[in-house]
Amino acid sequence: MLRPTAWMRRSPVWMRSVRREVAAFGTVGALAFVVETASFNLLAFGPPGEGLLHAVPAGASALATVLAMLVGWFGNRHWTYRDRKGPVDPREVAWFVGVNLVGLVITAAPVYVAHRLSGSSSALSDNAARLTGWAAATFVRFTVYRELVFTSHREDPPDVAASSRRGSGVWRDDRLWPGFLALTAAVCGYLVSTVFHPGFLTADSVEQLLQAEGTRPVTDWHPPVMALLWRVLIHTTGALSAMAALQTAVLWGTVWVLAVALWKRTGSRPLSLLMFGFGLAPHIANFTGVVWKDVHLAYALLAVCAIALLARELPPGHDRARWALLVLGLLFTAYAILVRKNALPAALPVLPMLVLALWPAPGRRRWLITAGSLLAFTAAGSVAVSSLTHPMAVRQYAQIPLDDLTHVLTPREVRSAAGQAGATPSFRDDLVETARTCRTKGILWDAYFTCYPHRPGYRDTVGPHFTADEADVLVRMWVQQMPGRASGYAEYRARTFTRLLFEGNLRYAGGTFGGTPKNVRVDPALDALMRSYVTGLARDVPWLFQAWFWLAVALVLTLRPRWPGPWSRELRLLGLSSVLYITCYLPTAPQANYRYVYWPASAGTLALILIAAAALTRRRALRAAEQAPDGAAADASPTPSDSPSAAGVGNGRPAAGSRLRKREAA
Repeated sequence: MLRPTAWMRRSPVWMRSVRREVAAFGTVGALAFVVETASFNLLAFGPPGEGLLHAVPAGASALATVLAMLVGWFGNRHWTYRDRKGPVDPREVAWFVGVNLVGLVITAAPVYVAHRLSGSSSALSDNAARLTGWAAATFVRFTVYRELVFTSHREDPPDVAASSRRGSGVWRDDRLWPGFLALTAAVCGYLVSTVFHPGFLTADSVEQLLQAEGTRPVTDWHPPVMALLWRVLIHTTGALSAMAALQTAVLWGTVWVLAVALWKRTGSRPLSLLMFGFGLAPHIANFTGVVWKDVHLAYALLAVCAIALLARELPPGHDRARWALLVLGLLFTAYAILVRKNALPAALPVLPMLVLALWPAPGRRRWLITAGSLLAFTAAGSVAVSSLTHPMAVRQYAQIPLDDLTHVLTPREVRSAAGQAGATPSFRDDLVETARTCRTKGILWDAYFTCYPHRPGYRDTVGPHFTADEADVLVRMWVQQMPGRASGYAEYRARTFTRLLFEGNLRYAGGTFGGTPKNVRVDPALDALMRSYVTGLARDVPWLFQAWFWLAVALVLTLRPRWPGPWSRELRLLGLSSVLYITCYLPTAPQANYRYVYWPASAGTLALILIAAAALTRRRALRAAEQAPDGAAADASPTPSDSPSAAGVGNGRPAAGSRLRKREAA
């Protein structure tokens, strides 16, 4: 007993501290493991054989993991690192949650590799792989806990050599924080992509897939640019899941850029982590892996907003970087316009956001270059897509006058109007039957798919379409009849727009669509997990999935003349973009569908996060001003834009307030 004691006494102080921390950390970890295992079995199976969450095992696992994390938090904070304990710091909480999420991925990764790469699926191989992942995750947790999480009010003993001190200086360097944010975004994107793999398909998605695979000719009912992009991805990767993976990558890459921009502006790491809540919010995540043009539009415009917010943080100069960001933003904008016919009104306010972020006073020349470049990119893209895909004209626009005519006119009036417009007898009879069916069944809209008497197999070769003569007849009927029935037309469109605002009949598009091809199969357990996650919130907070709420948010964002904080202009432009986009559905709404307001919901969520970040930064600045000495308080300003960042001051980066003052002066 004397020899070990003597050795320990001769060992450095930091080594004795590490030995104690390892022992305490191991004890707390073992206790957390027991709590997680016991609570999961209790919740899933329970003493009588069926626990409270027996029907939702994924929920039982998630709750058990949360309980284990709480045990780890309190045990490590109050015992393992009790010498560093101080007031609860949001930075500690953010790091703790982040490293535990990374630990979950590290633990699961060896099992995934064992199954997918080596083909091993025995109980022995699974447990060996899980043990390997658990050991690696434990090492990562211990290292990050010691270096980054539990560091408040901790002073090294004076006899610890400088070379043996914790290497927190490197980890706290601002150059590594964007890398950590990128790693977190990559992990989140991978998890979301796994849930949606190989992509959730609806009727529209299947049409696009068949066109991309060459089974059907490309038509202009759905955007040809999307079919072309999917075709290129399939030929390049050999997997039809590449489109859903690309959507997820664009979203989480955008979230990463937004998080970096938020951190650079506020100097707060916890606030930058707040941006990850955007991609994980149920009303945003519900469509992340659904192959839809509405999703592509939303993510393209979000990418432009992210580029604009990041461009605001560029130091003076860097002209080449500014022009490169402008070109990248214009490419995203042009794609949004090509992928959705009504995207132009939504893109118009986003474009000034980008230009004014790059140049506070752009001048006439830069405005002309920007507008001309966007027109050139859009026109060139349209010509290139048309030459590569040769899309068939199926005249989708005729769907709008068909709705108006069959719901404003009576069946007898439809027959008379069709004859007056030169319709063939068969098409005239189809229109009359359409009007009669919609009135009998009380169907408000989408007459082409719900009331029109289609011939069997009409979608097998080409898909939904109108002939040129049919489209011309519908347009002539509309021009001849609607001016004299303005009140009836206004009443009908008011009803459809009201239904769009207050109903919202699709909040989740699962991976079990009946027309999905046989080679597209999603994981039913992951599908059920995502469905319960989204529909649970939709049941408790239904207004998050309704257009009226996001229209109200957009109107408030647009009409308020000045928002406190550094993003006043961006908030108002986001609101204006959403208002214009929703308003475009007043004369055209084909049904009440949440996907039609996916972009306003995305823009509104981003705006709410920016408002919350500005309010929290302002509160932090006020608290700092109150606690500062009289001389320092005199120089402090209680606004988010003027609040100095502790991270920014210590690393040579200008504080948030000084950057904003320089920008406003410019």
